[in-house]
Amino acid sequence: MAAFLYCIGAAKAGTTWLARALRQHDQAVLPPIKETHYFDSLQNDTATWAVDQIIRVRGDMRAEMSAQTDAKLRKRAQRSVQEIDRWLGLIGSQRRNDALYQNLMQRPVGLDHKVVADVTPAYALLKPAVFKRMAALNDGDTRFLMILRDPIDRLWSNISMTVARREALGVNASTVRASLMDEVLTGEGNPERARSDYAGTLSRLEQAVPAPQRMVLFFEDLFRAETLARLSDFLGLDTPLSGPKERVNAGTGAQITTQERAQLATLLRPQYDDIKARLGTIPQRWQDN
Repeated sequence: MAAFLYCIGAAKAGTTWLARALRQHDQAVLPPIKETHYFDSLQNDTATWAVDQIIRVRGDMRAEMSAQTDAKLRKRAQRSVQEIDRWLGLIGSQRRNDALYQNLMQRPVGLDHKVVADVTPAYALLKPAVFKRMAALNDGDTRFLMILRDPIDRLWSNISMTVARREALGVNASTVRASLMDEVLTGEGNPERARSDYAGTLSRLEQAVPAPQRMVLFFEDLFRAETLARLSDFLGLDTPLSGPKERVNAGTGAQITTQERAQLATLLRPQYDDIKARLGTIPQRWQDN
């Protein structure tokens, strides 16, 4: 039986790259969707939004199926669409059904697979009781991975991406940029500010999940061979992971200003201090910021 891997974040910290690396490994497998949003949609009552995200993936898969000229590959794409429909049924029901979740996670698992992954960064905001429930699934054969990226870099990556998206819709970029910064700096309930609370996520995770089932990595170290070897050992893989040659979804948005960096550094200083105290060290990039 393959272990369940929950990659619980952080958003904009290499999770898409990791998902592709896992898909490329002979002993790892994912459902046809990277982010299932099963647990967070139940906790936060966001099933409608989650279904919309899955429908977008389904549309891309349908287009790939229609364009495929190779019969075998077209059949494979068709099976993926059918699997996505099963996930849509689970998420769209807006009801807790851990047995069905387990079944859907295990469906793509073959005899040679040692891990099946649900890579949903939104899980970083789950409550301890939900983490505990997740840890008990699959007869307790579960792993939790948290990837930490420099707090300023991660938050600014998300802000600049949002600015670019809204600018493409005709909204003034400067106005959006100022508004987003204000929301982050002043809003305790701001979702991006919440996602930057690494200390809170790790504290909730430690309350609910035994240490042998947890791993924390730095994004800045993720692409090194020694880091991937450690992660592969944690997952029980016989051979080390290797992934795409280039980082996925690399940021190309607006550059942060000196003032913006100083404001975010003041806001996020407790995160730097907590992670250094908790893990004993932080990468050079974190020290620079």
